[in-house]
Amino acid sequence: MPPSPHNDDVEPLAPYDPVDSNVTEQQQQQQQQQRQQESGTTYFQTLLLLVKGYVGPGCLSLPWAFSQVGITLGCVVVLFFMAWTSYNCWIVLQIKRQHPSEVNTYPDAGTWAYGPRFGAFVSICICVLQLAICTVYFSFIGENLLAVAAGPMSHNGHALVMTLALPAILALSCLASITKMAPFSAAGTLLLAITFALLGTVMVGEFEDRPSQPLTSIQSLSNLPLAFCAILYSYEGICLILPVEAAMRNRKSFGSVFGVSMTVVAITFCAVASFSVWVFGDVTNGSITAYLLEEKEDHRNLLVFANTAASISVLLTYPLQLFPSLELLGPILLSRKEKKRKQRRAAGTNTEEENKEDAEEQNTILQQTDEQERQPNDNDDDYAVQAQEEDDDGLFLDHHTNNDDNGGIPGDSPLLRLVLVLFTYTLALLVPNVQVLISLAGALAGSSTALLIPPLLELQYTKRHQGRRRVWSYASFLLGFVFMCIGTISSIADIVEIYSGN
Repeated sequence: MPPSPHNDDVEPLAPYDPVDSNVTEQQQQQQQQQRQQESGTTYFQTLLLLVKGYVGPGCLSLPWAFSQVGITLGCVVVLFFMAWTSYNCWIVLQIKRQHPSEVNTYPDAGTWAYGPRFGAFVSICICVLQLAICTVYFSFIGENLLAVAAGPMSHNGHALVMTLALPAILALSCLASITKMAPFSAAGTLLLAITFALLGTVMVGEFEDRPSQPLTSIQSLSNLPLAFCAILYSYEGICLILPVEAAMRNRKSFGSVFGVSMTVVAITFCAVASFSVWVFGDVTNGSITAYLLEEKEDHRNLLVFANTAASISVLLTYPLQLFPSLELLGPILLSRKEKKRKQRRAAGTNTEEENKEDAEEQNTILQQTDEQERQPNDNDDDYAVQAQEEDDDGLFLDHHTNNDDNGGIPGDSPLLRLVLVLFTYTLALLVPNVQVLISLAGALAGSSTALLIPPLLELQYTKRHQGRRRVWSYASFLLGFVFMCIGTISSIADIVEIYSGN
């Protein structure tokens, strides 16, 4: 009898299990890294995303802030906030890198440190900050384009201009991922550079007529909190750090590009604000370009171009600032919908459409299982495919548990984006003063995400260590809390004065 071709000492191969197999998980991670290398942003694109994420309307409002605190103190505060917020950003990034399986987003870091409730609190703070920034963007576009079209500001004209810009913002907000936003961000950065170049040209023309005594000291103690809040708001890209780092092709180089970008941002802030106040004197508008268009008729053509370029630049950056809110709200809405659906399924009250979706989902899973059994050596992407559902209500388009290659967000949809855009548009209509909006956003939302939450995370991150680092964490939190309280009260008081006619 011929010997059996099978070796009894060799254990037969176990069935392929895409969940429990360590090899499969490792291969999936390698393939994910490979896809990241192919589809992620380059060093230069990441630099542009960070610079453009930070340099926006807040930068063009800095001349007003420097007019209140003086050039010298203004530069000191800019550098101080740059160091403070950059350090806090790096803390959050380090937590993500040390716990990659638990922390992918800023709220994940909060959940890792203090549980789900704190993670939800972080999500709320980030959404408030990003939606406040988007609201300021709407107001900035309205104020600057109105200065071009109609000269003196008026509430009705401000609202009309924002309404005309609404369709373009809605269209840009449909961009699915940060990678797809990169070209628009690059165009926005170019337009902002053109704006600064035109401002420089106007400065050269007005240099001989500059004030004899530059504003180097504090001019208004009452406006000091508002000015500090406006400077803090200028660092409006703090919540973009994690998604931009995640989208980078070579994440090991992110530390370098982050340091370069923050240096460029700080130099830009100090240069634009200092030279504007030095040459033009006291700036009384929250947008330097709009202010000059009202005050410097001799350079109207250049300033019209500068205002238009700045407005388009802000418009192109709007979807980038909206992205963190989508990343946080989409999964929350999807989770709540799935929870309700499971409850109806358990109670046997599913609708006909939901029963049909369940059947389609089961058929898809069975087909994938058959493919796994027939082709166990195929690319692991076949096994990573998950069932997709299509809801007729149009709210949820992406039911993936993870972002896809194109940056899809679980629970994202055109309706969700439409609601968020219209919400920020409505807020901009209610509070049209861009200067007050910037101060309030910086005091309330900016302080929470940039100054208060990171020290709390650092305390948990370094709980086994004592000494200066923990002392700094406590001091940082206390200072941020005081800043938030004073700035928020001052901003709200300013809004009340505006509505009371004072």
